[in-house]
Amino acid sequence: LVNGLLRSRFGRIVLERLLGISRRRRLPRFAARNFLNRAIRRGWTRPTRRSRLAYFVDVYANFVDPSLAEATVAVLHHQGLEVYVPPGQVGCGMAPLAYGDVEAARLAAEENVRVFADLARAGFRIVCSEPTAALMLRQYYCDLVDDPDVSLIAERTVELSAFLWELREQSRLRRDLGPLPWRIGHHVPCHVKALRIDAAGPRLLSLIPQLRTDTIDLSCSGMAGTFGLAASNYVASLTAGWPMLDRLRQSDIGFGSSECSACRMQMDHAARKRSLHPVQYLAISYGLMPELEHRLREPITELVL
Repeated sequence: LVNGLLRSRFGRIVLERLLGISRRRRLPRFAARNFLNRAIRRGWTRPTRRSRLAYFVDVYANFVDPSLAEATVAVLHHQGLEVYVPPGQVGCGMAPLAYGDVEAARLAAEENVRVFADLARAGFRIVCSEPTAALMLRQYYCDLVDDPDVSLIAERTVELSAFLWELREQSRLRRDLGPLPWRIGHHVPCHVKALRIDAAGPRLLSLIPQLRTDTIDLSCSGMAGTFGLAASNYVASLTAGWPMLDRLRQSDIGFGSSECSACRMQMDHAARKRSLHPVQYLAISYGLMPELEHRLREPITELVL
């Protein structure tokens, strides 16, 4: 029903008037089955004796693009690592926090601390495919929740691209990568910079044979989470992101890349270039998810991505 509404011009007018979401903004469709339900079916929500990685999924990979979460698990499995997807986790809470709803953000933080505290104490690394989620767990939860386990969770949390690069530096990242004869533009998200870590995404992509990567570190994407969805912010959002988006629009670049899901929405929308998370390009190169290559070829329609 929601996807039908998103594809309807009348529905988009209603959304703008009721919720303030710009009718001009191309929006992603929701997945028929969220990733956490898929994980239950595949047995990933039950830890094994070898499990030492816990995956924090967050909202976009769970409800909108489960292929991102599946690529994350597939690539980590390909490295010989067991991945536990804890049931009961909820969104990281950044969306309500950004709008000043501190209590809703605190409730989300408390629920996630309850889910991940025992895992952190048991020595699990907590891997986040969304930089915003890593930032919340590493920094903001310490301000939102008065619990000694929060500091431990922060210490054990790592952004996915950074974790994969750790494996590369330890000579544990498999190099059986197939060629991808493309040129892509990689945008470094603001929340990767806020984590105070070196951007690992471009370095990971450089490992893929024949893949040429232009790191486009010219501006914020302008999306700023849900800021760019609002009709009142639509023009400001595109203006703020234009230096990066204009480079991505150039004909020598075929596709986009970024760790941030909101940034990829903006790249798809304004540059009309399909964009993926670096781990999805790795999944294609490893031969784990060839269907993602077909997705790159799908045309972007006027109303939905």
